[in-house]
Amino acid sequence: MPPPKSFSPAPRLPTLEGLPLHTRSLTVAVKRLSERLWQARGDVIDLRKNGFVPSNHDLQPSGVIHMMSIELDFDPDTLTIEEIRIDQPFVAVEASKATKGECCRDPAPRLLDLRGEKLDPGFAKKLGILFGGAIGCSHLLTLFQLMASTLPRAVELERARSERENSIPELGARFFRRSVFIDGHERSAELLDVVIQLADTHARPLIAGSRVTERLALSHEVKTFASIDRKRFTLVRLEIRERERNHEDVGHAQWIDRTELVSSLTGARIIPGMAGRVFKLLGGETRYRPILDNLLMFAPAFLQVTAALMDEYFENREKAGNRKAGIKPAVTDLGGNSDSCYMWRSGGPIQRAWASGRTGETKT
Repeated sequence: MPPPKSFSPAPRLPTLEGLPLHTRSLTVAVKRLSERLWQARGDVIDLRKNGFVPSNHDLQPSGVIHMMSIELDFDPDTLTIEEIRIDQPFVAVEASKATKGECCRDPAPRLLDLRGEKLDPGFAKKLGILFGGAIGCSHLLTLFQLMASTLPRAVELERARSERENSIPELGARFFRRSVFIDGHERSAELLDVVIQLADTHARPLIAGSRVTERLALSHEVKTFASIDRKRFTLVRLEIRERERNHEDVGHAQWIDRTELVSSLTGARIIPGMAGRVFKLLGGETRYRPILDNLLMFAPAFLQVTAALMDEYFENREKAGNRKAGIKPAVTDLGGNSDSCYMWRSGGPIQRAWASGRTGETKT
């Protein structure tokens, strides 16, 4: 389909500036596993690009900090989870004498108790009770929350397409993927820039002799551009763009400015309370669910971005000299919060080491 006569090039999207600090990648891919079941795989990867973080027993350099995955076999008719598999090749804290044999993988088996549960509106609460805070892993929790929101949408889109076009994907063929990428940059001594890019890609079965792009049933993108006061953790700029495309308008579909929807968030803190404010603002509107899901990934990733800013802490400590020899970074500068996960739980070996200041700084 040719572009409309009024077609003009889309205006340039906002950009982020400054020193690259951290990238978080979250993806959810869906395929048919059998005649009855579908399979979803979710992955989270954290890539630190700047500096290093001293822990209670080692130095954590830049590079891959977290690499974790969750696989679900589920019934698309009932959204019932039948099997769960967890893999954590890279974790921030491995078992050692300093951690008294504990590591970030320890809580993961708790997630297996969710077998038999349905991915319905009540699932997020069950997940939080089972795996939130000091009894879980915040990164697996964030990934599972994204999967729980993504899979009902994937089922709805594919069911509608299948009925409309009278076709189903081949077994083992991926037909839906959601990707979320969060990039943090140090814009200045006062500001951090963060961009969150969410994209849902829904594909129909490939027809012999057709162009590959004709597989595109839907591309739905949401891009958030934010600047944050790095001292107060408040939003000083927040812009959102949204675009939907299919194979017919892939070259000329325009971005829509959604900034007005979230204007009330400007001036608010990223942590704590971001998720609650976003749910209150957008939670009742199904059509804005991708925007909601985009913004819900903000706060968890922002904590990881702050851990790449340790240079400021080292500089301040050196300036303080002997006057503040025991100065420690804020816990949020290390990418964690007290009781935010099992390894950062109150009374745990990492929390005790950080509080005592023996070597004092740990990242999870």
